[in-house]
Amino acid sequence: MIGFILLFRNMWHILKILFKQEEQKTIMIALVVILTIGTFFYHNVEAMSYLDALYFSVMTLATVGYGDLAPTTALGKLFSIFYVLIGVGLLSAVIVNMNRALMEYHKTKPHHLRKKELP
Repeated sequence: MIGFILLFRNMWHILKILFKQEEQKTIMIALVVILTIGTFFYHNVEAMSYLDALYFSVMTLATVGYGDLAPTTALGKLFSIFYVLIGVGLLSAVIVNMNRALMEYHKTKPHHLRKKELP
């Protein structure tokens, strides 16, 4: 339980570092916009519920592809091709920036905190 609390504390600091960067704010907004576009598209064209459409959008961009949902219309398949090509790049940028923020956090973390977390 203590490890879980420490994880969330560290994540909070990482998010603070991330949102100080203008580039990261732009990428996060773009990711939210593309997820919203995907959700509305799949809801309207593929007749998925909003939750299923959001779930499918996230699984598609994360390249997980469980196979439980899939586009059935030609327009849905065509949209998915371009959606993946654009969205995977955005999601990758978010992950790379989170890694950079994590490294920055560990470099700037006070020395007395680093000693406590070592086993």
